[in-house]
Amino acid sequence: MYFRNEELKMKTTIITKLEEMLQLPEASAVANQMRTLQKEYEKLWTAEFEKAKQEFVDEGGKAKEFEYAKQPEDIKISRLFEQFEKKKKEEDATLAVEQNKNLAIRKEIVAKINDLSQVSDNIGAAIKKLVELQAQWKVIGAVSPHKYKEIQADYSKAIEEFNYKLSLSKQLQEHDLKRNYELKTELLEKIKGIKDQTNIKEAERLIKIYRNDWEDIGPVPNDKWDELKGSFRAALEEAYSKLKAHYNSVEEEKEANLTQKKELLEKVKAIITKSETAGNSAWNTLTNELIALQAEWKTVGRTTQKDNDKIWNEFRELCDSFFEKKKLHFNEAHEKLAGVKAQKQDLIAKANSLKADTDWQKTGLALIKLQDSWKKVPHAGGDETKLFNQFRAACNHFFDAKKAHFEAIDASFETNLTTKEELIKKLNEFNLSDNPTDNHAALKQISADWNEAGHVPMKDKKRVNEAFYNRLDELYDKMNLSKDEKFLMQFKTKLERLVNGESPELTLRKEADYFKKQMDEINGRIKTYDNNLGFFKTSSKGVNPFMKEIEDKINAEKQKIADFNEKRKMIMAELNKLKPAEVEVRK
Repeated sequence: MYFRNEELKMKTTIITKLEEMLQLPEASAVANQMRTLQKEYEKLWTAEFEKAKQEFVDEGGKAKEFEYAKQPEDIKISRLFEQFEKKKKEEDATLAVEQNKNLAIRKEIVAKINDLSQVSDNIGAAIKKLVELQAQWKVIGAVSPHKYKEIQADYSKAIEEFNYKLSLSKQLQEHDLKRNYELKTELLEKIKGIKDQTNIKEAERLIKIYRNDWEDIGPVPNDKWDELKGSFRAALEEAYSKLKAHYNSVEEEKEANLTQKKELLEKVKAIITKSETAGNSAWNTLTNELIALQAEWKTVGRTTQKDNDKIWNEFRELCDSFFEKKKLHFNEAHEKLAGVKAQKQDLIAKANSLKADTDWQKTGLALIKLQDSWKKVPHAGGDETKLFNQFRAACNHFFDAKKAHFEAIDASFETNLTTKEELIKKLNEFNLSDNPTDNHAALKQISADWNEAGHVPMKDKKRVNEAFYNRLDELYDKMNLSKDEKFLMQFKTKLERLVNGESPELTLRKEADYFKKQMDEINGRIKTYDNNLGFFKTSSKGVNPFMKEIEDKINAEKQKIADFNEKRKMIMAELNKLKPAEVEVRK
């Protein structure tokens, strides 16, 4: 907004100056000021245009499609410039008429001077008439610059012819020659002073005036003419050398500017090359570098006339190319981010659909899977934090509710904890007798009492379970049981431990899947043994010891399947008991 206010202020100032200039009687008197003001406005408007164009490109527009409407101030300024140009043209037309009129008068004066040179009977009258004509010549207005040199030459020639053809009196001649010498000597000093003039335009104007004045002054004594003419030429050459040196310096500066701008072109090309493999952050860095080069370009002056437009067009096309590539890059990046954002929004929707569910185990596992899926989806750019907060809020809603639920349950389990700690103490103090049946019955009763005691607070669950079942395994190890009895007893103890442990449904299913996998592998081996057995039956006669070995392996594997199947049935029975109950799931 500050920048816009400054522009408006500058445009208002320009409008004020234009209106003041239009009030002046002569437009030509302020033509140079008007051109300077016009250049200032064009520079201001160009800067405003380029800034608006840059904003348009940054917002996703194409540079070639950019259109910029002029503001009311711009329209008013253009109208004022048009009014000034119209006024200037009208003045120029009037001036042209006046110059043509002046040219006709000057031609008439030249013709009259030429006529005077033919007069021989009244020299005094001719001289008097010549003075009148010269005076008239000086007060006549300007003629067209294109006609000035020609008419001035005709005038000078007419004067010279008059002076040389008329026999002036010696006294008058000497007086005029002396006076002309003095005037030309004074004029010569003025011409020499041009070298000290700092304003080149003013120096050019003075040279033109002084040369015209030189021509207007009449002849000088012959013995002074060669010296005076040589001094005049030398003074002019010195003045023109100053102009030439200035314009040579300007051309050298333009060449230096051209070299500097070519260097800037190469830097822009290097930035475009880097952009081919640039990521998002690198694109932003390269953009800042290019904008800095554009700013530097504006500080470099004009180049030679033949190269200025060409190099500017090349620079502008390169910059447009860079911003077009940047737009394409970020369009593609935005498309990718849109896909990522859609994936994360889908996960958020799923999390929101589950957050109010009270199936703590199933829903907890589902949300954990969603969290794992979230981690696998790429970063969503500027929307990542907002999306993640939405996703986390949905997950936290469920897990906070779950935590509150089980904390409430844990508060009701304190009595169960006391009961189970007493059973642990009882089990630790239990001593095995010599009667296995009594021992088994006593331990079975303690296990039944343990299971009937119910759940304990989550924070104590692992501790009391490990204390109880480790002591139970220790006692079973000391009991005099058969291998099968002991194995079955310990497996039942393991099932009890799994049922009373964390996430019982999940751990029991894993155990059941393990036995299923083992049975599938054994069935695969049995199939291989059957194939081998069939081979031996068809290729050998009589009793083959290898066949007996294979048959024994098959029977052993089938026994394993029977054992695994029995254990799996026990596991499935415990799973069926858990179905109607709520099972705690970790957060």
